[in-house]
Amino acid sequence: MDLFATRTMLAAVEQMKRARRFLSTLYFGAAPVNSPTQYVDIDIIKGHRKMAPFVRPNRPGQVVDRSGATMRSYQPPYVKPKLETNAGALLNRQPGEHIYSGRTPLQRAGEQLARDMEDLDDQINRREEWMAAQALTTGEVEVKGDGVDDVIDFQMSTDHLVTETDTWDDPTVDPISHLRKYKSRLAKASGRTANACVMSSEAAEAFLNNKNVLDKLNTRRVDLGMIRPEQLPDGVTYLGYLNDPGMDLYAYEEWYVDDAGTEQPMIPAGGLIVGPTNSRCGMLYAAIQDMEAIEGALFDVDRYPKSWVTKDPSVRWLMMQSAPLPGFHEPDAFLFSTVV
Repeated sequence: MDLFATRTMLAAVEQMKRARRFLSTLYFGAAPVNSPTQYVDIDIIKGHRKMAPFVRPNRPGQVVDRSGATMRSYQPPYVKPKLETNAGALLNRQPGEHIYSGRTPLQRAGEQLARDMEDLDDQINRREEWMAAQALTTGEVEVKGDGVDDVIDFQMSTDHLVTETDTWDDPTVDPISHLRKYKSRLAKASGRTANACVMSSEAAEAFLNNKNVLDKLNTRRVDLGMIRPEQLPDGVTYLGYLNDPGMDLYAYEEWYVDDAGTEQPMIPAGGLIVGPTNSRCGMLYAAIQDMEAIEGALFDVDRYPKSWVTKDPSVRWLMMQSAPLPGFHEPDAFLFSTVV
């Protein structure tokens, strides 16, 4: 079996356990969609509350307008990170390998291939999580890179991007009333029930230390809910559930390295995201723009691994291609607020 055959690598990628992406998993839980073209369609859905009109029984029925959506076609940003492996890396002992190991270069090549595919997949996962975070916190995704400079605008209402003047580190402010206000605003705008709030570390700290929150929890523990932080994988802390306003609370500490080489938080400092976990939002993937993928009828996948050898210098290359975009179908069902 050829370790580097496309179908062999693709089968391995499909069997890999995808790295957790908290925001993508929580808020973009709809089934992913793979497009056979380089474009994907996103239906921007706005809330409607039309009532059936009254009419006499012996009169004709009245024509009503259908609840519609604005369809926008986008060309998702393309990513294709790659890694190189030279012959020397396969002849020498690998990190963690016993000094007297009897592994052959072919065995080392297989192990190196697995590590490299996981590394490239993890980089794409982090890019997808970054795009989801950008959509949720700004209503758009800026795509800047080699030969590309674009902005994908999801038409998020401006009143869903909030900066509170009464910040949560003020002991006179009641953060729970803010959460209640956000939930009401989202229900009115979209008809969706916001049942999850994801906070930055600064927002979570201000919430947990706020006197109004502590007083309410101490005096109304049975009615209001329970705050009992529970550590989850990948920088996520489950803070607890509040019966009023009916939300699961999370703190999320995850970072990425920007183009300047500086670490940035996925959720901007002092901010939080409120939204439903049952929306129509899900990941979308455009077609792989690669001749071998097209000729092999493997272009409608979310990941496409590819490997080849250059003769001089002798190097084995591994590349992973993808064209992801968060399908932010219901932007008015979400809200981002800076509270600290």
